[in-house]
Amino acid sequence: MKNNTQIKCPNCGTSIDVQDILAHQLENEIQQKYQTQLAEEKKKYDTEFESLNKAKEQFELRKKQENEMFQERLDKQLKEDRKLLEEKLKIKFQEEQSEQFNALQKELNEKSEQIKELNRTKAEIEKLKREKSELKEIAEAEAQKSLNETLIAEKEKIRKQEEDKNELRFKELQKQIVKFKATTILTYHTTVQ
Repeated sequence: MKNNTQIKCPNCGTSIDVQDILAHQLENEIQQKYQTQLAEEKKKYDTEFESLNKAKEQFELRKKQENEMFQERLDKQLKEDRKLLEEKLKIKFQEEQSEQFNALQKELNEKSEQIKELNRTKAEIEKLKREKSELKEIAEAEAQKSLNETLIAEKEKIRKQEEDKNELRFKELQKQIVKFKATTILTYHTTVQ
């Protein structure tokens, strides 16, 4: 069964469906209600959106400030770490330099001792050369003296031998002279007699 919801317009006599009008009014009412709710929701949304944007801006600002603070702390920490590392490297470098210096000092001391020993050895060699030279001169002088003494002794010996020979000859000659004289005297005496 179909409800008859039609009425006639008192002015023009046109037939109007009440359900359509009610539906249209109800639709308009619901539409207005939803429009109002939508406007309120939109207003709420816009307010929340604006609030969220402000919160986002504040968050971004805080984030930026925190990033700047973090960057400052990071830079400060990096500077401290760099300074600490530089100090450690400086200490290590100084230790290495000290070790190298000590090694070089030790080597220098060893070389210095070697040079001192070499100089002592050279001085000893020079001393020995001088002593050898002096001994050679003394030996040569002794040899020369000995040779001179030998020569003098030989000369003396030869001179004595020559004197002895000359004396023997002289004695021989004297004997011969005495003999000659004796012979001559004998001969003279014999002839005279």
